[in-house]
Amino acid sequence: MVTDSLLKTYAESDALDLAGLVHSGQVSPGELVEAAITLVERLNPALNAVIHRLYDMARAQAETVDTSAPFAGVPFLLKELASSWTGAPNTNSSF
Repeated sequence: MVTDSLLKTYAESDALDLAGLVHSGQVSPGELVEAAITLVERLNPALNAVIHRLYDMARAQAETVDTSAPFAGVPFLLKELASSWTGAPNTNSSF
């Protein structure tokens, strides 16, 4: 379960801060993914910024993260214009 404290920390932190939390063991990559998902679900109805929700892909990746990597465990959004991602729809941002 995602706590209000984690959501506040996530919203107020940049990628370096979030990676630092993972490196120090204060949070897991999975916890950061769940925080990101929670915030997308809360904010996206007004923003309509996330079209394809790849939550299962993010959860699976979080389980295999090398926590020594520089941005280990930091969730990010994919822009699929002119790029392809295995497991993600390829629409070239056109519907």
